[in-house]
Amino acid sequence: MTVPESREEKILARRTHSPVWRAVHALGSLDLAMLLLITLTGVCAAATFLESGFSARVARAYVYGSPWFNLWLTLLCLNLICSAATRWPWQRHHAGFVITHAGIIVLLGGALLGRARGFEGSVDLSRGATPATQVLLDRPRLTVESPATGQLFSTPFDPEVRTPRPDRPRFLPLPDSDVQLVIDGYTGSSIEKTELTPDPSSPNPGLVLEFTGPFGNEPIRIPLVLNSASDSRADLGSQASVEFVPALPKSSRPSSVPTFRETQMILAKDPAQPIIHNTSGQPSGFHFFLGSRKATDSLELEILRPDGSGEVYRLADLLNRTMDDFSGTKILVARYWPNLTLQDGQPASDGDSPENPAVLVMLEGNLPDAAPSRLTLSPGPIPGTLSFLGESSSPTPATGSVRPGEIFSPGWKGWSAKLVSLENNARIETITLPAEKGGARPGRPALHARLRSPDGNSGAARWIASGTSAVLTSSNAASRIGFGLELQSLPFSIRLDSFDVPRDPGTDEPANFRASITFADAKKNLEIPAQLEMNHPATFPPGLLPQVTGLSYKFSQAGWDPQDLNRTTLQVLHDPGWLLKWSGSLLMVAGIFSMFYLRRGPQSQPSR
Repeated sequence: MTVPESREEKILARRTHSPVWRAVHALGSLDLAMLLLITLTGVCAAATFLESGFSARVARAYVYGSPWFNLWLTLLCLNLICSAATRWPWQRHHAGFVITHAGIIVLLGGALLGRARGFEGSVDLSRGATPATQVLLDRPRLTVESPATGQLFSTPFDPEVRTPRPDRPRFLPLPDSDVQLVIDGYTGSSIEKTELTPDPSSPNPGLVLEFTGPFGNEPIRIPLVLNSASDSRADLGSQASVEFVPALPKSSRPSSVPTFRETQMILAKDPAQPIIHNTSGQPSGFHFFLGSRKATDSLELEILRPDGSGEVYRLADLLNRTMDDFSGTKILVARYWPNLTLQDGQPASDGDSPENPAVLVMLEGNLPDAAPSRLTLSPGPIPGTLSFLGESSSPTPATGSVRPGEIFSPGWKGWSAKLVSLENNARIETITLPAEKGGARPGRPALHARLRSPDGNSGAARWIASGTSAVLTSSNAASRIGFGLELQSLPFSIRLDSFDVPRDPGTDEPANFRASITFADAKKNLEIPAQLEMNHPATFPPGLLPQVTGLSYKFSQAGWDPQDLNRTTLQVLHDPGWLLKWSGSLLMVAGIFSMFYLRRGPQSQPSR
C-alpha cells in the first residue's frame, strides 16, 4: 500500500525536479528579502538627508525616481509573490501570511501608480480672470525652438540635480540642427535690470542718468529713450519724476506758495474730534492732543506735524504765547477752558477744576509744495549735449545743459545727477542677473546659456529667469530658449468667485481663509460651485465614489496676497493610487491580525 506524501515532501519534490519552482524558491527566499529590505532602509535614510540638505527634487531624481530604485521595488514585489507561492498549497494557518504579503504588494502598486499618474501642484486664481485649466508643478523644464522648423520642443531639466557650472557645463543638441545649447551657470535667485543698448535700427536717442540722494550712497541708475511710450519717463518713488522729451516745456510751477490760516478747538476727552475752522487757504494738517500723564500732573499739549514729527509742551508754557515752529508755522494757544461748558451758545468754563479741559489753537503758515519734483531733459542745441529743466518746491527752476560724464543739480534739495551716457540710436533691454547673496528680496531661479556652433564658436550668453524666454544666437543659428516649471492640464476649469479673510477680534491676524470657486466641465456642460477654507478642502468631481477611487482632484488653501484680496493660491492634489494604498494597508492589518489570532491548532501525535 502506497503511503501518501506529506505536504513538505511534495514541496521538496517539486523544488528538486522543476527548474521553475527552484527559481520561485530562490526569488522568495528570506535571504533575498532581508537584503532588499536592509538596502531600501539605508537608501531611504540617505534620501532623507538628501532632501533636508538639498531639496525634494534632488532626492526624487537620485533616489525615489531613479530606475534602480524602481527595479529594487519590483524585486521586492517579486520576492513577496514568490515567498507566498512557496507555501502552495496554502492551509488555514497560511492565511495571515498570504494576506499580509498581498497587502504589501497592493500598497507598493498604489504608490507606483500615484507617482506615475498623480501630481501635486498649485494654481493661482484671480477674481474676474479667465478660469484656470492648468496646474503649475514643481518640475523644471526647458522649451527649445528648432532653428530649422521653428517647432517647439520641451524636455525635463532640473538644474538642482546636476548644477551646471563653467567648468562642468551641460550640453543639449537643438532639434533638427547641429548646434548645441550650452548651459554653464545656475543661480537660485536672480534680479532684472534695464539697460540702454545701442541699436542702429532704432531712430530714437537714449540716455542713462545716475541720481545720488540723501537716502544712501548707492546711486539710482535710470535709462530713458526718446519717443517711447513706456521708456521715456521714470519715477523716483512718489516724490520725483524724470522725463526725456523732444523739447523742454516752460516751467509749470506755481509762482506763489499755498498758505493756511485756521483755528482748532481741542477737547481733552475727545482729541480725535477737534473743531476746525479754516479762515484762509487749505487745511494745515496739524493735530493736537491735550492731557496729562498722571492725574496730579499739569496739562500738556502735544503738537503733531503733517510729516509725523512732533513734540510735547507744558500748556502753561504755550498759553497766550506765539510759537514759531521750525516748519514755518506760527502756533498760538489763545484760550484755555479748565471745565468746558456752553453758555448761551458760547464756550465757557464752569470752575477752575480741569474736569473737561479744552484749548483754542490758532495757526498760520505756508503749506509745503505737494507737487512732485520733476526733471525734464531734451536734446540740446549742440550735438552730444542735453538741455534740462529741474523743478521742485523752490520758486526758481534749475536749467542748463550737460554732456556725458558731467554732474549737475536737478534743483532738488540734497540730490545730484550724472549723465552717464548718451546714444544717438538706442533701445532699452531688460536683462537678468544673479542676485547678490543676502539680498532683501527673493528672486527667481535662472540659467546661464549660450549657443555653440559645430566649429566651436559660441554666441552671446545671457541669463534666462524661470518663467521667461530669450533668443540666443550663434554664427549660423538662432533659437528661443524658455525655462520654467511644467504645466499640468486639468480636464475641467476652475474660477474664483470671491475670497475672504476673516480676522481675529481686535487684531489684524487672519482667522480663516474662505474662497468661493466654481468648477466647470465643458464636455458635460456642468458647473458646480464649491466652498473651501482652512482644513476644509474642495474636491471635484464631487461625491463619495470619485474620492474613494482616487479619481477626484483636491483643492486646499495654500497662499494669499495681503495687498490683493481678489486673488489666492490653491494647492492641487491628484492621487489615482489612493484606493490601492488604503486597500493594501487594510490587507496588511488584516493579515497581521490573522497571524496572531488564527493560529494553527495543536496537531495530534501519530500513533506508534
